Amino acid sequence: MAKVSILMNGYNSEKYLKEAINSIYAQTYNDWEIIFIDNCSTDKTKQIVDTYDDKIKYYKTEKNIPLGAARNFGLKFCKSEYLAFLDTDDMWMPEKLEQQVKVLDENSDFFMCYSGVSNIDELGVEFKEKIPKFSSGFIFPNLLVKNEINMQTVLIRNKNITMREDLAFSPDYNLWLNIAAKHKIFVLKEIFVKYRIVKNSLTSKTISRWGIEKEITIDDVLNKNKELISKYEDEIKLAYAYAGQLKAKYYMSENRRLDAIKELSKYMFVKKSYFLFFILSFMPKVLWDKIQYMMEKK
Repeated sequence: MAKVSILMNGYNSEKYLKEAINSIYAQTYNDWEIIFIDNCSTDKTKQIVDTYDDKIKYYKTEKNIPLGAARNFGLKFCKSEYLAFLDTDDMWMPEKLEQQVKVLDENSDFFMCYSGVSNIDELGVEFKEKIPKFSSGFIFPNLLVKNEINMQTVLIRNKNITMREDLAFSPDYNLWLNIAAKHKIFVLKEIFVKYRIVKNSLTSKTISRWGIEKEITIDDVLNKNKELISKYEDEIKLAYAYAGQLKAKYYMSENRRLDAIKELSKYMFVKKSYFLFFILSFMPKVLWDKIQYMMEKK
């Protein structure tokens, strides 16, 4: 049995699929298998997968199912010690697995590790690097406020891993935060992933769920770990405020200004930036968009 199971979920993913798979075959670490889940594709996804050897195990769902359910379907076939994820339009750097396996092998008290990413466009041109800001260890309070973990960068101990299937946008964040509530996480400052930003991606399609699912995840983790509530009161306030900002962002995108104002009014005194957004919600939307963009780039 391979030491690392790599879960890939694909649906009509022929465009970038060979680049993604080739980046796994180019790894300097070779003790891996790919568990490929075809979510009832109608393009040439299967034909492309079939051109590779038996290091790829191909499975097909009976019908097209949501991403969280598709990941859980695939997790049933992942039996290795470690688990990694790669979407079909992204790529790994050659030393990704070698470096991360070494980290977890040598640090048994850490449950998972993750790294930075380089964002690329649809042509593969790199345009932004994202280096993790957190430090290795118990990152729960930082992660509670804002997620910086890109799923493609993760290597995780394969122990009873499942995804919430009712989350359309952030089943991965829900998993990371539940892990971080109980375990230490190793943060690698290197860039090991090229993450492709494409138009009409799942992220852009689910903006209506961003804030809602942030709140669901906070509630979920705190209900399971009530001892953390008194310990991280300030971070919890900031986390809910950020969820409110995400809701307001969606409302403003739909020209629902009054809903945005109502949402932001709940958190206007939590942090100066939320008071600023509350004031901006009364002003022309172009100003809201510009300042929010500038603040999110920091």
